[in-house]
Amino acid sequence: MTVLDEIVAYKKTLLSSGYYELKLNQFEAIDVSAKQKLSTALQSSSEIGVIAEIKSKSPTVSDIPQKDLKAQLDAYSNASAISILTDEAYFEGSYERLYDLTQQTKQPVLCKDFMIDKRQIDLAKKTGASIILLIVNILSDEKLHELYNYACDLNLEVLIEVHSKEELKRAHQLQPELIGINNRDLKTFITDVNHTVDILQTKRPNTHYISESGIRSREDIEQLTNAGISGVLVGETLMKAEDPHTLIESFKVKKG
Repeated sequence: MTVLDEIVAYKKTLLSSGYYELKLNQFEAIDVSAKQKLSTALQSSSEIGVIAEIKSKSPTVSDIPQKDLKAQLDAYSNASAISILTDEAYFEGSYERLYDLTQQTKQPVLCKDFMIDKRQIDLAKKTGASIILLIVNILSDEKLHELYNYACDLNLEVLIEVHSKEELKRAHQLQPELIGINNRDLKTFITDVNHTVDILQTKRPNTHYISESGIRSREDIEQLTNAGISGVLVGETLMKAEDPHTLIESFKVKKG
C-alpha cells in the first residue's frame, strides 16, 4: 500500500465518521466571488504564474520550518494564487487554516486535499476556496466527471492533477482549463522536474498546464518552459526560503 492509498483510506474513514458534516456546521460561508480566477491570471500574463503553497509537513518532508503563516501569506502577495493544505493527519493542515487565511488575501486560494466526495468540495467552498484539486489517480472516470461537474456548478475552478500520460488522456476528456502535472513518483515519492516534460507531449488548446512538486530554482522553471506550461506550484522551497517574495519574482520566467 502506497502513502497515497493510506491517505485515501483515511479520507474514507473521515467521510463515514461524519467529520465533514461536523466541519460544515462550524463555519459561516465566505463569499470569494470577487477574486480573480487563476485561469484569467495565467491567460493574461506573458510570464509563468506561481501558485505559492503554505504547508507545515508532508509524508516525505519533516524539516519544514515553523513560520508565521500570516507573514508567509503576505510574502506570497506576488503569486498568482495561494495553495493551502487542509489535510490534518499527513500534512498538519486544516480547514480552519484555510478559512482564516483566505480572508486575508485577495488572491484565489486552492484547497489542497484528497477529494473523493462532494462533501469535501462543499467544505472547501464554504471555507473560502476558489479552486479545488482533483487527483486522477484516486478517482474512476465516472467519479472524476461527477466531482468536476459538481465543483464547476459551484463556480469553483478545478485543478486536475495527473502523474502519467495515461492520466493526462483521462484529464483531457474533461476539457478542463487547469491541469497539474505532479513531478513526484507515486511509488517512490522521488521528484524529477523532467517528469513534466516527459508527460506533456500532447496538449489541448485553452488548457493551462501547471508543473507541481520538486521545483527549487529559476533554472528548473526555465527547463520546463519549452514543455508549454503556464505555471508552477511551489511549496517546500518557498516555505524554506528566507525571502519567498523575491524567490517568487525570480520564478516568473517568460513563457516558452
